[in-house]
Amino acid sequence: MTFKSFILTTIVLFFSMVDIKSQNACPVNFGDKQLESAKRDIKNWNGKIIACDVEVIQVEKGYVDKPYYKVKLEDGGQFWVGSLVTSGYEKTGAKLRLLGYLSLFEKDDIGNKFNKDGFHILAFVVIDLATKKMAMHPGTEKQVEEWINGIVPTGQK
Repeated sequence: MTFKSFILTTIVLFFSMVDIKSQNACPVNFGDKQLESAKRDIKNWNGKIIACDVEVIQVEKGYVDKPYYKVKLEDGGQFWVGSLVTSGYEKTGAKLRLLGYLSLFEKDDIGNKFNKDGFHILAFVVIDLATKKMAMHPGTEKQVEEWINGIVPTGQK
């Protein structure tokens, strides 16, 4: 067993035993209020790590066949997510918890094909809220550990 598979197995087992809605693990810090603030001052939000609960409403293919999907927040706010992982959880109607960077994109970014907002979330951790299974981008173990311990990690500018 590799270190990466050990970490992933440990995390999956952790979430199968713990209801993340009722614990301090994996808190959220982004909702409709923060989305509206980000839209008004997008440059200030660029690079910030956000954690949120969403429902998938549209799924497309992004870079290297990774999912690029539109989501909505509980109160209806919508935005696009460029996934850095291929989890299989990104299906229309799925309820997910995401951890990722809010990011502006360039003219030639694949996001322009679907997304007219000028920004998206680059998700490096995806949790399927129905199964409590997690998928994460390799190299994000430190951020995941912080998040499991109740702290939304901070991005570096």
